[in-house]
Amino acid sequence: MPFRLNGAAVESGGPEDRLLPWDRVQDMAGISRTTAWRMQRSGAFPTPVVVSPGRVAWWESELTAWKGARGNVASLQPPTRPRLPGMPRRAPIRTPQVAAPPPPVVQPDLLIEPEAPLEKPTRTRRRSGRLNADQIDFGF
Repeated sequence: MPFRLNGAAVESGGPEDRLLPWDRVQDMAGISRTTAWRMQRSGAFPTPVVVSPGRVAWWESELTAWKGARGNVASLQPPTRPRLPGMPRRAPIRTPQVAAPPPPVVQPDLLIEPEAPLEKPTRTRRRSGRLNADQIDFGF
């Protein structure tokens, strides 16, 4: 899958192109492996090429194009945090309303008195010395 930068595919794998190991990529990109992984998932960083089992490398031409576009901050979006299984989805960001409607006019004779606030329930502490019949005593 070719790396896309601003919607255009970056040509890679030509006769002059080289495959770079992670050490060279890190020196060139200046980001951590985790950050690169997150950016790869969002499509903001070139994906690696599998060279052999357990070994990956990146095309130098794709990294050069990515690095050149980094100066243009408007074209890059910050990486999003991956959502792991069991994590809730983020709530959509709500934009503030432009103009709020004026408050309704309430006549004083129609006011309803608010109810008295409910009292917070008090917590009861368990006594540490007594055991329930369902509990197991290990004798510690």
